[in-house]
Amino acid sequence: MPGEFHEILVKLIQDEPASVPWMLALAGGPRGARWVLAETRSGAVGSPGPTERGADAVVRLGFADGSESLVVCVVQHEWSEDEYHRLPGYVARAFEDHRIPVVPLMLCRTDALARRFRRGISTGPDSILAVATVGPANMPDLGSDEAPPNAAAAVAAAVMRRQPKTIPTELFVSTLDRWLGTIEPGRAAGYATFLLTTLAKEPASLLEALMKTEARRYHSEYTEELLARGREEGRGEGAVRHARATLLRMLEADGEVGDQRRAEVAACADLGRLDAWITDRIRPAKG
Repeated sequence: MPGEFHEILVKLIQDEPASVPWMLALAGGPRGARWVLAETRSGAVGSPGPTERGADAVVRLGFADGSESLVVCVVQHEWSEDEYHRLPGYVARAFEDHRIPVVPLMLCRTDALARRFRRGISTGPDSILAVATVGPANMPDLGSDEAPPNAAAAVAAAVMRRQPKTIPTELFVSTLDRWLGTIEPGRAAGYATFLLTTLAKEPASLLEALMKTEARRYHSEYTEELLARGREEGRGEGAVRHARATLLRMLEADGEVGDQRRAEVAACADLGRLDAWITDRIRPAKG
């Protein structure tokens, strides 16, 4: 879903701002930069004031010659006229606040979208704002020679690529699994949960099979999360069953319960409504 794609890419940048120089290089930008400072508040454009206006993150980069630049990051799922017209505003505000060169970097869900934004944004006669764009085709296959700099970048590549184009799927997935094994297990398990729903069918199935081996710490963490979720769901279902039984006993104590009423109670899975019905039966008894 669009929201999920946006959410995971923004989270990956927040978790590892050092992935941004790598992404910028994939878009044809300078290589060899290092991140100096990151502003990763939702909607940030680096300004300390309340006028950020919607960019997803801002990362300040430093270069070997001592120069710096600012990268305004935007994650985009589909074409948006609003975003097309807002982007120059993000750049202008960041340039005004920081007085250093600013580059807009757009991470696009599709290559067609990346090509469209790559044409730049016309801001007036003979004036085009260049946009560095990364689409799925710009991302290397995990396991190829172009290794990402960190686990967040590896997950971003997998999210955007969805399946390998130049290497065997097994190598793609095993490389992703190794990267996930290098970070805190809880964070890795969270990434894995998303990956299982966004990767293409074959790599998703292979990753899920790998995690069942529990060979890495995050595999066990993922399994524990699933078990905990199942226990929580089980407790909720148990509470609903108990409430149904209680209500039926109360109704039966007042006389015969009709088939329609019995079916209504049996079909209700809303614990709040069942509790309300039970409360309604108790109030007359107290009166």
